[in-house]
Parts: sequence; C-alpha cells; structure tokens
Amino acid sequence: MIRESFQVEFRFAKSYLEHEEGINHLWVKLPPLAGVKRAAAGMQLPEGVFWNGDAGACPVGADGQMFLESANAPSELLLEIYTLQPVSPGLTELIFTVSCIGGSGEEWTRSFAVPLMILDEEEAEPPVMDHEIVRKVKERQWHNPKHPGDQGSNREPLDCTPRRQIRYDPHYRSEMEKQYSIEG
Repeated sequence: MIRESFQVEFRFAKSYLEHEEGINHLWVKLPPLAGVKRAAAGMQLPEGVFWNGDAGACPVGADGQMFLESANAPSELLLEIYTLQPVSPGLTELIFTVSCIGGSGEEWTRSFAVPLMILDEEEAEPPVMDHEIVRKVKERQWHNPKHPGDQGSNREPLDCTPRRQIRYDPHYRSEMEKQYSIEG
C-alpha cells in the first residue's frame, strides 16, 4: 500500500537561505500516486519565509494547497521560497504535508519536516550549490510562458529603448540661476 511506503525526497538549490531578501528553490520528488483518487500538498513555512505560490503544472488553491491530480500528478515540484525582511538566522524547518484520498475512500496525511538553514549572507561563506537543481530552475524559467519564447527562433529581442528622450542643454539657466548668479 502506498501509505506505508510513501517517501518524499527534498533538496534545496543552495545550502542556505539568506536572512534578508534571500531566495532559494526547494525540489520535491514525490512517489507515484497510483490508486489515489485525490492528493494535495501544502507547506507550513517559518515566520518571515514566503512561497511565491507557483507549483509549475500543479493547480494551486487560494489556501496555497497544491492539487496533485493522480491521472497526471507530477513526480517533481520546484518551489521558490524567499525572505523580504530580516528574519532570525539559524536552523529552522518547514513542514511539507501530503494529504491523499485512496481509491477505497480512506484518507491519510503524511507530514515531513524539512530542515532549512537561514544565514546572514555577509557573515557566511558562499553557499554550496546543487547544480542539478539550479539546472532545473533555469529550465523552468526558460520554458515558463511568462518569459519570451523557448526556442532561439521564437525569441523576441529585449526592447531597451527609453520611453522618452531626455535632452540636456548645457547653456540652459533657470530664472533663479539668472537672478542670483554672479557673472565675473
């Protein structure tokens, strides 16, 4: 039965999350959800740590629950977490919960405590990067419909032209400059 052998794998893109204006990505590998009618996942984050609310292909409810439809449930989730204001550095944890309704109607929930290191980036060594997760983040951003095209021929060039031109006249003097200037 899936309930007894339900194992979830967690990996972060970086070894720590910066305590202020930090960002990290959590990769979650779920087991196959065979025989499950409905499944949902959610996260309980430490105070001051936020999630951007995007779970890729999974629909996300208003309450932040990620709905894992068993017919096309993803085996992987890539979740972006971040800090805005300073939070207390140290080792904390986020709680990742998976709730399922089996084919026979039986409900069960599994919670996983995921250790999260929060450090002051000015005092810490550079983070250790998990290059496989970094590659997945880049691929996701590359294939994200919010970003222009995913093939070289379909890409639109980035428009960097200013909206209005600013002209500078080095000989211009305001009325105040004219009135109070001392010519010599």
